Amino acid sequence: MTSTGWKRHFWRLLAALAALAVFGVATGWLWQILLIALAGLTAWNFYNLWRLNTWLDQPGRTEPAGNGIWGRVFDGIRHVTESHRHQADRYESRIREFQDLTHSIPDATLVIGENDEITWGNQAAQDRLGLKFPADLGQAITHLVRVPGFSDWLDVKDHVQGDFEMPSPTNDSQWLQVSAVPIESGRRLIVFRDITRVHNLEQVRRDFVANISHELRTPVTVILGYLELLQDPTDDTLSDVIERMQSQAVQMRALLDDLLELSRLQSDEIQGEEHEVDVPALLGQLKEQAEEVSRGRHHIRFEVDPEVRLSGVASDLESAFRNLIMNAINYTPEEGEITVVWCNTDDGPKLAVRDTGIGIPSRHIPRLTERFYRVGSDRARQSGGTGLGLAIVKHVLNAHRARLLIHSELGEGSEFVCQFPRESEFKPQRSLIGESEDRHPGAGPGA
Repeated sequence: MTSTGWKRHFWRLLAALAALAVFGVATGWLWQILLIALAGLTAWNFYNLWRLNTWLDQPGRTEPAGNGIWGRVFDGIRHVTESHRHQADRYESRIREFQDLTHSIPDATLVIGENDEITWGNQAAQDRLGLKFPADLGQAITHLVRVPGFSDWLDVKDHVQGDFEMPSPTNDSQWLQVSAVPIESGRRLIVFRDITRVHNLEQVRRDFVANISHELRTPVTVILGYLELLQDPTDDTLSDVIERMQSQAVQMRALLDDLLELSRLQSDEIQGEEHEVDVPALLGQLKEQAEEVSRGRHHIRFEVDPEVRLSGVASDLESAFRNLIMNAINYTPEEGEITVVWCNTDDGPKLAVRDTGIGIPSRHIPRLTERFYRVGSDRARQSGGTGLGLAIVKHVLNAHRARLLIHSELGEGSEFVCQFPRESEFKPQRSLIGESEDRHPGAGPGA
C-alpha cells in the first residue's frame, strides 16, 4: 500500500473520531461513545483478520474483498499473489522448456550427488542405460550401471585424466564414452556419448594393423635369414650393402613388433589379470639389458626401493619401463648419465627415468605420446626408434590408472615420470599369513 493511501485512511479515521467526540460532548456521553467506537473498530479489524487468516489457510479460495484500509490490504495481497502466480507460471514454462531441451539431447546425461546418487537424468539416459525415472532417482549409479571398470573409474576420475569407454548396458553392440564434469556442492555431471561408429572404425584399424603386421613379419624374417647367408666377410663390396639391408630389415621388424604390441594393448579382448608385480626384480633385469645395450658408453644408476610393489600386469609394465629406459640410452650422448628411480611417494609409487641427453623442445612435449610422432627426422634416424615407444607407455599407464609426466629442456636432459595411484600399490595381507602360521605351528621346512 502506498503512503498516500495510509495518510488518507489516517485523516478519515481522525475526522470520524473528531465527529464522534463533538457528538459525545453535545450529548454528555463522550467516553461512552468513544469506547463504543473503539470496540466497533476493534471488532471490524478482528473480523477482517479472521477473513485474512481463513484465506491464508485455504489458498485455493477466492481472495476476500474489503472496504477502507482492509480493501487496500486485500487488493495488495491479491496483486502480489497474482504476480507470484504469473512468475511461477513463467518458471514452470522455463522448466518445461529446459526439460524438453535436455530430453532432446542425444547424449545420455545424469547429475549425481556426493554419494554417486542420481538426482536428475534425461530421456536418453533411460533409453541407453536402462534407467527408469523417477523410480531410480536417489539410487547410486554404480548399483544401476553395472559395467566392469566403471565404478573404479568413477572413484578415481578426480585424480586421473581421460574418459571411460564401455558397452551400453542395454545393447552390447553400442559403445559409450563416459565423461564427468564437476559442478557445485560436490555434484557431477555424467555424460554418456554414443561412439559406436568411431569404436567400430578403430576396431577395423586395429585389426588391419595387427593383420598386416603379422603378414609382414614372415617375409621380413625370411629376408633377414637370406641376408645372413649372403654375408661374406671377404667381399667388401657386398658386405656394406648387405649390412645396410640388414639394418633396415631389423628396424622394420622392430616396427612390426611395436605395432603388434600396441595393437594388443589397445585390444579390449586381450587384457591381463592384475597380480603382484615384483617391480624391483623387474628393474634388475632391465638394468642388465640397459648395460648390455649401452656397453659402457653411459653411466647408468638404478635407485630402487625393494619394498615397493604394484598390482598390475607384469608383461605390460616391463614393456613400458623398457621403452623409457631404452629411449634414455638412445638419446643420451656417450659419457652421459641415466638415473632410474623407483620409490613410494605421498601420491603413490613412482618410476622416474632421468637422463642428461639432448632434451626435448617444450612445444613438442604435449604430442610425444602420439603414434609415429617424431621430434625431428635427423634425431629419429640417429636413434633408430619406431615412433611408437611412448604411445605404448601411455596405453600401459592408462590401463593401470597411472599418469605420464614429462619434464625436459633442450640441451639439459629429460625426465619421464610414471606416477601410479596409491591404490595400485600391492600390500600383502600379513594378518592372513600370520593366521596361517598360527593354524599350523608345527609346519616347517621338514614338515
